[in-house]
Amino acid sequence: MSKLKPRCRLYLQVATPFTARLESQLSQALSDVSPACVLICGADDQLKPAALDGLIDLVQGAGAACLIESAIEASADLGADGIHIAADQILYAEARKALGESANIGVGCGLDRHEAMALAESGADYVAFGAPGSGDFEALSDTIAWWSEIFVVPSVAWDITDIGAAERLTELGVDFIAPPRTIWDSDAALDSLRDMDRAIGSIRRNA
Repeated sequence: MSKLKPRCRLYLQVATPFTARLESQLSQALSDVSPACVLICGADDQLKPAALDGLIDLVQGAGAACLIESAIEASADLGADGIHIAADQILYAEARKALGESANIGVGCGLDRHEAMALAESGADYVAFGAPGSGDFEALSDTIAWWSEIFVVPSVAWDITDIGAAERLTELGVDFIAPPRTIWDSDAALDSLRDMDRAIGSIRRNA
């Protein structure tokens, strides 16, 4: 019997300032779709314990990893599970030294295969691929398919809005789908997340 990959899961992004509306939406999403991870994005002066302790407790209490975008010091101060950074070997080394071996450190690689390979070899916990600028879905699909065929380090498809695209990338082997942080601007955000989670979760792939 062939072995199956774990089901693809959602990776959510939320941007500060963290409003009561967003808190309500996120709380419901954590219950309804059980994302693997929530990334908190924002300027350094907004990443303060007084503002975000409750958010991090909410995410971690739901069993999801809570990461901070780019800010290494804030990730440590806030007690987050790790950090998401741009693909950069020096920055990765700084983050790993500051946060320790147990921290989850993911890297956004665009479509750069060389950087993704180098950082995976250095110990990155996941690589995130997205099609910058033109939004070239075919190039993203090719990159996801190539990565899934060769590497065991998990991959994330970044800023995916379309359910059909999410399904296709899941079939190609991506491990996580990350809708954009702007999804929360819509009154239909929760319905969209539920529909996407249902779609990608129904797809089974051979390991």
